[in-house]
Amino acid sequence: MECLENILADITNFTLVIFGFCATLYTVIYSFVLNKRESLNEISELLKLGEKVPLHTLKETSYKNYILRMKKFNFYIIICLWFSLVMYVLALIVKYFKLYEYTLHIDNKDILKGYLVYILLAFTLILFISIVLLIRKSINIYNKATKI
Repeated sequence: MECLENILADITNFTLVIFGFCATLYTVIYSFVLNKRESLNEISELLKLGEKVPLHTLKETSYKNYILRMKKFNFYIIICLWFSLVMYVLALIVKYFKLYEYTLHIDNKDILKGYLVYILLAFTLILFISIVLLIRKSINIYNKATKI
């Protein structure tokens, strides 16, 4: 039982850390998008006023593409944010209502004690893989944005 409680404690800690990470990353990306949106509005105003400078058109296209990429990236961050929050709440429920003591029974045989913990652990691993993929995507976006 103590082992299952330790696993649950680790799951709650990990999911809470991931929630904070995702919330921070979302906020940073959101501020970048707002900044680019402001720049896009300025360029669009110049183009509406008749300044058909090719550089302005290029910047407008670049800003639109950047905003779309970041919105898509933030969408995945929001999914991870909510997923980690749900996982955190579920882990707390399992922990404090002692649902980890439940045993999976098949044909009147005890198969797996604490199966809910193992299910949560599997989903935590999925969350971990998702975060690694998000970080990888973030690095790719950074490398493209800073390419000279």
